[in-house]
Amino acid sequence: MAQAPGDGWSEGRDGNHRRYRERLYPSIAIFVLVVGLATIVGVAYGAAYGAPWGWGFGALLCAIGVGVLLATSTPIHVDDRVVRVGRARLPLTSVARAQPLDRDEMHEARRHGDPRDYLVLRAWSSRRGVSITLDDAQDPHPRWVVTSRHPARLADAVREALIPGARQATDPGAAR
Repeated sequence: MAQAPGDGWSEGRDGNHRRYRERLYPSIAIFVLVVGLATIVGVAYGAAYGAPWGWGFGALLCAIGVGVLLATSTPIHVDDRVVRVGRARLPLTSVARAQPLDRDEMHEARRHGDPRDYLVLRAWSSRRGVSITLDDAQDPHPRWVVTSRHPARLADAVREALIPGARQATDPGAAR
């Protein structure tokens, strides 16, 4: 039996109305670096054991490297119940506010922020992000700081999800 969006939060349950989706994929430069390193190893194996072994091993390493990069990219979802970043879930009932962080504010949050903050930082996209301030005395983290390629959209989605009665299914930008 599906629970209505306004019925509160329960562990392990996402909402029904997605408001935002993003996945923090590495940059093209990181993919090129992985493929380049796999190619170098493939050439070395090809020189030692013959071209077919080198081609095969190089292709295998490329596939494994690209697969690992894709599998470990962090998903960000906002719906009518939770903010989910990777496997971490934050119920909207615990959120006080969300604000986008520009380059300087993100630098300040990373370097001089509260050590209790929950940080989700990715080297390839950590220049801008969102600060989600919590309103839950039981939570050990006073706020979440999350990197994002679209911080204004993410913060708007969280703020919109906090508005009671805003239940329309939206997927602004569906940023990836």
